[in-house]
Amino acid sequence: MIWLRCKAGLDIGTGHAVRCLALARAITAEGGKAGIVLDTDNTAFLAQADDAGIPALTVSPRKHLADEVTEFPPGPVLVDLSNSILMDQLSSLIAALQAQGRKTALIEGLDREAYAGPARPDLVITPYIGAEAAMPRPARRWIGGGRYAVLGPEYETAPTPLDRRAGVLVMLSGSDPWHLTERVVGALPDQGPGLRIVIGNSIPHDRALKLAAAAEAIGTSPLMAPKSLFDHFNAARACILGPGLAKYEAAATGTPCVIVCPDERHAAMQSAFIHAGLGHLVSAARPDFSGNLKSVLEAALQDHPAHPGPVDGQGARRVARELLRTFGE
Repeated sequence: MIWLRCKAGLDIGTGHAVRCLALARAITAEGGKAGIVLDTDNTAFLAQADDAGIPALTVSPRKHLADEVTEFPPGPVLVDLSNSILMDQLSSLIAALQAQGRKTALIEGLDREAYAGPARPDLVITPYIGAEAAMPRPARRWIGGGRYAVLGPEYETAPTPLDRRAGVLVMLSGSDPWHLTERVVGALPDQGPGLRIVIGNSIPHDRALKLAAAAEAIGTSPLMAPKSLFDHFNAARACILGPGLAKYEAAATGTPCVIVCPDERHAAMQSAFIHAGLGHLVSAARPDFSGNLKSVLEAALQDHPAHPGPVDGQGARRVARELLRTFGE
């Protein structure tokens, strides 16, 4: 059994948990066995794992990640915890797992959050546009590039042609700690009926209710914590996204996107994706955010990205095969 360790929450977002659920399904489809390890408070994703028939267990959040390994069941472990908050703890976590005689793998979180440290995983995966041209990571094996972007099996289906879509999907992350959703709703009141606004399942309940009311006030119906965005991307002529992993779902469905970043650090992390012609960028930290967002969205609505592009929906299967090869499952 391969155990996939991830987190989800206000500070770390939900993309890691979504990715691990998709990867667990792909490992099973490739003939292996996989389970997921979450924190005790990740009830929404525990329910999703149960619905998908994926074995799941919880560990108590610790101040130091390495202290939790005694709670892990036997077997190799893939770690999907790369995040600026946790990055400096990953090497000690890998070392603690290896001290138990386990094989280990690690998925990096975003393209500028590169793994470093004395502990070398058996496999490091950097599933991002342009990653194959980056410096090799300290690992026994290393793979990277958009072809390894991990998406659910629904993304293997050919997308709906753009000329049969309408409206704009707004998804500013499953947690949106920067309150970008409020900024976008406030900037585009005249677009209201044409917007479909996703309210993620890691947004606190009181704030989610306020966001739903704000969406309804401009004439659109909010989408409350959908399990998959595939159908919603395929219904949208363009999308407005945060700086997380949803942009790879947009790329796989050929949906022109606008990425809204809270600051210059997050904006810099989108450079390879933007350079590949897969999206437009708006920084919420710059003056005239509303005007910039409107003009960039108009440009995105005129885009016709080439398909298939560098993200083809097969990445989960590719990563699953590499894990099974590495772990000898």
